[in-house]
Amino acid sequence: MKRAIAFVVFALAIAPGCAPTATTFYWGDYSSTLYDLKKNPGDKTLDAHTKQLLLIIAESGKRNKPVPPGVYAEYGYILLKGGKEADGMEYLDKEAALYPESVVFVQRIKSEYSRRKQ
Repeated sequence: MKRAIAFVVFALAIAPGCAPTATTFYWGDYSSTLYDLKKNPGDKTLDAHTKQLLLIIAESGKRNKPVPPGVYAEYGYILLKGGKEADGMEYLDKEAALYPESVVFVQRIKSEYSRRKQ
């Protein structure tokens, strides 16, 4: 009987650790599409990853969660590389506004883009 009670107490003590944890950010399928892009670079994998970034941005808003760090910057960088300067700069500015610690990184991307553009 004591063993049964001890087992029940132990099981109840560890049960909360088995529950799924709530995450601060919505990441979607980010890691898979990024891995595919790095493993097989090309237009198809870039397009899939870009769509995933847009999905993360949209779903984060729907779930009342902040966009994960780096997502705005990565999407903005992709836009810059695709020749969409105004849109790319807008997303880089969103990254810097949401995550002030990324300002130095964002400024470096902008200055490199401006330097290469000339």
